[in-house]
Amino acid sequence: MSQTRSARVRSVAAPLALAVTVLCATAAAASTIVWGAGRELPAHAAHVLTVRDEGHLRFVRASGSQLLDEGRVSGSLPGWVKVSFVYNGEPTVSARFTISASGGSISARASGRLSSPVNPNPSFRGRMSVTGGTGRYAHIHGSGEMFGVFSRRSYGLTVQAFATLPY
Repeated sequence: MSQTRSARVRSVAAPLALAVTVLCATAAAASTIVWGAGRELPAHAAHVLTVRDEGHLRFVRASGSQLLDEGRVSGSLPGWVKVSFVYNGEPTVSARFTISASGGSISARASGRLSSPVNPNPSFRGRMSVTGGTGRYAHIHGSGEMFGVFSRRSYGLTVQAFATLPY
């Protein structure tokens, strides 16, 4: 190879190597998602849990206006749920609950309004927000809707949750 041709190859190779290095670094930086507080997870590791669950819960005990109910839930996230349901005679109700499922648990809070406060079995509807998770759901977050019926006679709950939750 002539000296001139060799010099031309070297003059093209250096910028080409730099461009490839920059492209690789850019691709590596784009393959992560920042999840706040400096935590990074690979973009391909994200999962989405579509929740469509229903539970018929039984009354366990009460403390003032706070009722503790628990029972099995079935649907896309089957497991056991414990609910702390607050009803103080007002149309607004609130709840904190934890669903224990295979692989971990999910905790959330919800608030809503009773549709007919004087009905012996009033229904309610409201928003729920995930507050944390354990195991495979350690990074779960998001919100959804909560529906249910409260039995004033037995203090039992029938609940339905609908949400799409990334983790």
